[in-house]
Amino acid sequence: MTDQADQRDPRATGRNTRAEQYFEQELKGQRRWYSERASTYKRRTQLLGLLILGAGAATSFVQVLALPWVPIVTAALGGVVVLVEGWQRIARYGETWNAYRTASERMKREQRLYVNGAGTYRNVEEDEAYLRFVEAIEGILAEEQQIYWQSRGSELPAGKQPKSTAPGDAGQHV
Repeated sequence: MTDQADQRDPRATGRNTRAEQYFEQELKGQRRWYSERASTYKRRTQLLGLLILGAGAATSFVQVLALPWVPIVTAALGGVVVLVEGWQRIARYGETWNAYRTASERMKREQRLYVNGAGTYRNVEEDEAYLRFVEAIEGILAEEQQIYWQSRGSELPAGKQPKSTAPGDAGQHV
């Protein structure tokens, strides 16, 4: 049985270095940014969901108490549920988390294929393989940004292509 390292493309180390330089220098940490933001938005989605569940459960519990402040508390809890659910719909943390995680995982997959000389990178001259890699990553970024703008009911400004620099927050996507 051969070792997995023996099965790798002999150019894997150089390709890995080149890919990392591309992500760090050209994209200023784009892949890492997407991964970190996906984790942040996942936590926000889960926290707000837990808040909604807690407020809903507390509303039911408070209803069994026969105290004069029960209507005020249940109204406040209902208001919390409405506000948090409304904020979730406006901020779209769940959708953004999914889009960012998908983009991050697609970039990681593309890098693995490139580094290991698999898929479209198999038996291809080194410079051609690198160009294919860059084009694939740029395509992933452009697609994610297009989805971002479409999900918010707008399009990229006319004549503007998505930039390949790390976006700020969701509202600052270009």
